[in-house]
Amino acid sequence: MTELSVKRRADSGHVRLNERDLNAIEWIFDMGAIFEVDIQQLVSPKAPLSRNAVRSVVRRWEKAGVVRAEPILAGRGRLVRLTTEGACLVSEGTLDVPAQEVTPTRSVRHALAGRARLQIERSSVATLQMRGWVSERQWRLENVASTMAGDHVPHGVVVFDAGVVGMVHVAHTAVELGRLRLLLADIFQRHPFVIAVVPPELTAAARLLVAVQAADTATTARLEVVEL
Repeated sequence: MTELSVKRRADSGHVRLNERDLNAIEWIFDMGAIFEVDIQQLVSPKAPLSRNAVRSVVRRWEKAGVVRAEPILAGRGRLVRLTTEGACLVSEGTLDVPAQEVTPTRSVRHALAGRARLQIERSSVATLQMRGWVSERQWRLENVASTMAGDHVPHGVVVFDAGVVGMVHVAHTAVELGRLRLLLADIFQRHPFVIAVVPPELTAAARLLVAVQAADTATTARLEVVEL
């Protein structure tokens, strides 16, 4: 009987994270959050995963104690954020640990910025190819004085080929798109290339804003729209 017994692995019952997991966790740490439905594009962009396979990935992360997933907006899927343990797995720096005041509803914008990042990386903007991304978190760390002075904080900054840099603004509601319209002249003084990220129902209004901007011959500032 002893000879036939199957020996249990020393790590049986424990979750082991692989390199793909760690890369994804670092990405979520940088961006702040991700919608569960976008994880497929993050972890396996060239080999589509089924919905069940994505759920399995998230369950494994939850079991490891590095993420929490919760429904916030209908039709968006669950919002996935790092736990304190997950953040510490990436960085021990206290400035990098997510602040307690970052609520799930505030993290929705972070997840939308993450979706925009994945889409721009995959599909580009106009004829520009993405070469790099500076997250809101990283921008705040690198521009503490500007943030403290009340300057506009981008939801992301895209570095394209040919050295072109675009500032990302997530306008996921009509109210936020209206706010962008009011802020645009001031934003252009620091960021002459702005990318407005909007849901399909706001695309027409956003493109009208682009047309108005393009008709202004007094400025060379540029506004582009990315539809989520």
